Amino acid sequence: MTDSTPSPDETDGRTGTQSAPADAPPVHRIETTVDWPPGHAACYLVDADEPVLVDAGAPEDRGAEELREGLDAHGFEPADIAHVLVTHPHTDHDGQVSNLIDAGDPTVYAPAAAVERLERDPDDLHEVVTENARVVGVPEGLREYVVSQAVESLKRNARYCPPEAVDVRLAAGDAFEAGGVTFESIHCPGHQADQFAFAATLGPEADGTDTDGATGDAGERVLFSADAVIEPFRAAALHAGLDDGTFDSVSASYRCYGSLRSYSFDRVYPGHGPVFTDYAGAIERSIESLDDLLDDVESTLAEVGPAPAFEVANTRADIAEEPYVLFETIGACAELVERGRATDRMDDGVRVFSD
Repeated sequence: MTDSTPSPDETDGRTGTQSAPADAPPVHRIETTVDWPPGHAACYLVDADEPVLVDAGAPEDRGAEELREGLDAHGFEPADIAHVLVTHPHTDHDGQVSNLIDAGDPTVYAPAAAVERLERDPDDLHEVVTENARVVGVPEGLREYVVSQAVESLKRNARYCPPEAVDVRLAAGDAFEAGGVTFESIHCPGHQADQFAFAATLGPEADGTDTDGATGDAGERVLFSADAVIEPFRAAALHAGLDDGTFDSVSASYRCYGSLRSYSFDRVYPGHGPVFTDYAGAIERSIESLDDLLDDVESTLAEVGPAPAFEVANTRADIAEEPYVLFETIGACAELVERGRATDRMDDGVRVFSD
């Protein structure tokens, strides 16, 4: 999931409420448990005119119970949620969408491309992943396993967040109102190709004038950053897995952080790790982490090359234990070629990299 994980004292508790300017809707943090680092996924209840939930927690009965407990701690139940904003189609973020729909029929918003991904024909995905597994050098005996994992992931996410139940399909840059709060959709690829973060101003408008014309404190600019901007670690560059775009994971991550540099936020509500205020610092540390990734892959390639990306990845880590290393390594090898720090060639259908 990540390249490093926070210690327990660096994370919020399972529930919590963040301070906000006067007249701003409170934001309640709710955590659900996941079985990979850092051990939790966070969603956020915006206590607005109509309650808004940004992401929907982890799947299955455990996730459902933890979400119910988190909502109950703030006086809500699943049926009260009027709006659900889905940042990206990973199970720890869309795991309870279907249950929330059954409970209260909220309006569901999600990136249009993510919904289209959930509508993908599994047979088409099987074909693409099979070919890409061969190109990156996955041994023949493992290919059917990695392909089946990709197909099952698609089917799971389509169950947890049924594409036909998404009411509003968002494009990058779309501004929309939910519960009386205006959100802006920001495309943040790299961790997941279709991922959006949602920006908002909580409280009076930033010009310092509230809705009745009186002068007041400016609202707080916040970002619900999903897995794009996290502190104190960087979410893994999974991007498209072994689907189309598998070689773009690292380049997309650089593009993501480069574009996010143009924004400024007072507070960030991430999908993992604690809520934080050093937005600019988190962006720079994420870029430095990508730089370190390139250096490490370049060093490994010098040690084992010429080699396909799978061999480079398996030298860096035990892929069975840390599968994200494969996708990061694939993208890093391609980025090194793009930067002139490595070369590549096709050898019997396999893309081979050299330092």
